[in-house]
Amino acid sequence: MHRTARIAALGLMLAAPLAAQTLTVGIQSEPTTLDPQFNLLGTNTAIARNIYDTLIRRDPQLQLLPGLALSWTPVGDNAWEFKLRPGVIFHDGAPFTAEDVKFSIARVPNLPGNPNSYNTYLQGIKEVVVVDPLTVRFVTDGPNPLLPPNISNLFMISGAKGNRTTAEFNTGAAASGTGPYRYVSWQPGSPVVLDRNDGYWGGVASWQRVSFRPIAQDSVRIAALLSGDVDFVNAVPIASIPTIQRDRRFAVFGGPSSYVYMFYPNMKEGPLEGVTDPSGKPLTVNPFLDPKVREAVSVATNRQAIVDRVMDGHAAVAYQAVPEGFFGYAPDIKPVAYDVERARALLREAGYPNGFVTPFFCPNDRFVNDSKICEAAAQMLGRIGIRANLEAQPRAVFFPTRAKKQMALNMAGWGSLTGESSYFLTSVIHTATRELALGAINVSNISVPALDTLMQRARTTLDNDARRAMLQKVMEETIAQNLVIPVLTFEATWAGKANLRYTPRADEETQAIEITPAQ
Repeated sequence: MHRTARIAALGLMLAAPLAAQTLTVGIQSEPTTLDPQFNLLGTNTAIARNIYDTLIRRDPQLQLLPGLALSWTPVGDNAWEFKLRPGVIFHDGAPFTAEDVKFSIARVPNLPGNPNSYNTYLQGIKEVVVVDPLTVRFVTDGPNPLLPPNISNLFMISGAKGNRTTAEFNTGAAASGTGPYRYVSWQPGSPVVLDRNDGYWGGVASWQRVSFRPIAQDSVRIAALLSGDVDFVNAVPIASIPTIQRDRRFAVFGGPSSYVYMFYPNMKEGPLEGVTDPSGKPLTVNPFLDPKVREAVSVATNRQAIVDRVMDGHAAVAYQAVPEGFFGYAPDIKPVAYDVERARALLREAGYPNGFVTPFFCPNDRFVNDSKICEAAAQMLGRIGIRANLEAQPRAVFFPTRAKKQMALNMAGWGSLTGESSYFLTSVIHTATRELALGAINVSNISVPALDTLMQRARTTLDNDARRAMLQKVMEETIAQNLVIPVLTFEATWAGKANLRYTPRADEETQAIEITPAQ
């Protein structure tokens, strides 16, 4: 064989297996469902985005891009019109049309027992009108500048076979999307196995098959990477980063996250379960209703120490609920000075000179070092007399329990996945209002009518400068009242074989189509 031909043949031999092989991804947390409209959690949406599409996509920095919609345009003050991409086919062979958009939107608010509803993304939508097979109009209850970023988080499903249950999505019977990969198999505790959709409108993915293998224990997940059992992992533990970086067989991919970790004090009227005085006598009032108590929690938290010691510098101190650079970030919010004596004085002024005891809940398998962050925070509260009895739970337990709004104090992460603060504020801070689809994830019984009014004004203001000013004001008041107490912003980190490339995503999702062979 001619030398040039031998070299070319060798190149094909090396390239072909890479393009056809299974990519095995070790993931920290498995999904709780494959229903793309049930239980709004990051691990669920991350997997769903490999199978399903949204009308509008987001790039790794959360900027909006055309997806199943080629364009979106406001029509007057009360509607948005979307032009759909022609020729898109669902995995089961059905064509994607405007009827599927209407069907997908209608299903969201009608899913029974949904612990974290996608309903928060339907804010202001009154009606979905099919104009023609490739045009859909969203009629709104007034000007709705948030509709495009909200729509970027709603997955489109096929309406060809009518309503399907969450159980049918989980078994694969209804798991037909338009995304780059199609369902093969999954059951809780086992890998999510997907095959390439060769007819994907966005281009053919690099991998014939992708297996998302849940490996909850950090050390085991990294060992699987180093041994070659998996090709790529998410949620790289901080302690493992130097080891991986020293090994030329692997690469680390890291960047800023959109997720902020914070305290959620319960604002429920009346006593809270498990909250007692130091002797164990139940308190008849909720101490977290007192703004001085909430301020004491903030002042007692040494954020920089947590970043430096628990996160080894792979995080940033946070004083508000969205990262800098997000729309609505409030630059005038000042850092909180760590001051144990001031915190103790605040408790005395609030009528708790000897402190009190509270249950303190935290997930232990969502973010890097999440339970360690909570352990450090509990110790800091203990120094001022708040005995926070930490109960770290698997996310599959924590989030459904938290949705019942009974946790006295919890700590968890929140990512404003639309790239602006309105998503957080209207979902978490606004009074829970089913009629307006606001406060859908208000797990702390927060209700401040003046802030509700301002948020409602902001979400109907098309002028970006005016809307930004309103959102900044709401964020300033949210932090001034310590309705939530931000502590840090994460750094998102992945690692994989050195022959792979990946651009870190601020939403921390692992999208297989974005993992590519090195050129």
